[in-house]
Amino acid sequence: MNAIRQISTRRLSRFVQKSILPTPSETIITFGFDDCPLSVVETALPMLEAEDWRATIYVACGLCETTNHLGLHMSLDDVVEVHKRGHEIADHTFSHLNAMGVDAETYMADINLNLQTLRALGLPPTRHFAYPYGEVSPSIKKALRNRFETLRGVISPNNQTQDANLLNAVRLYDDKTIESALMHIETANNTPQWLHFFTHDVRENPSEYGCTPENFQRVVEAVKASGLKVMTVDQAYRHIEEEGSHL
Repeated sequence: MNAIRQISTRRLSRFVQKSILPTPSETIITFGFDDCPLSVVETALPMLEAEDWRATIYVACGLCETTNHLGLHMSLDDVVEVHKRGHEIADHTFSHLNAMGVDAETYMADINLNLQTLRALGLPPTRHFAYPYGEVSPSIKKALRNRFETLRGVISPNNQTQDANLLNAVRLYDDKTIESALMHIETANNTPQWLHFFTHDVRENPSEYGCTPENFQRVVEAVKASGLKVMTVDQAYRHIEEEGSHL
């Protein structure tokens, strides 16, 4: 797919196959981690656990025990241990596939492989998914809309509305994105919304898609000071749907 067509496809995906969620009565914060860097287990999750918070980890099982630009990835045993610690394990395809590079049938088969691998580990069926690289096409968004309750992207929110089939999210990467996250927290104090934060590796020398422990802790401290609720994706989704059912 050429660059112009890819950009057009990505933009079109924002406006089709939408499933708008009710706005929660009070802000909910969710921390998410994409792929499965071991540094998340060693560094980031203990910071959240210290506040009695839990995160959602979007695992691509095919990356387990491999090393790439995000560092060493956790093992399948680590995935099970993270689940036992109360964190949510969600789907991210098996091979970390780019939606722009394959057809919907291939993409779905890879998702099924990931789900089968997680099931073989004894984990409960996941209800949530994140698009690898944040890439999505209308055909894949349509194929997944009834497979998962939510599908998360990487587009930063500009209002309170959330499309369950392409959830907005705020990057926690470099200093600039951390400052943006802190501003989102300040806004969320006065404007009820479901606010997602996500990153990849969390270590002293992170990739361009990760952040330092110091910057991650800044966000944790800001959320703590705000008094806002922190939930996993599934907890937040269930809460929002339950509230919406009483309207």
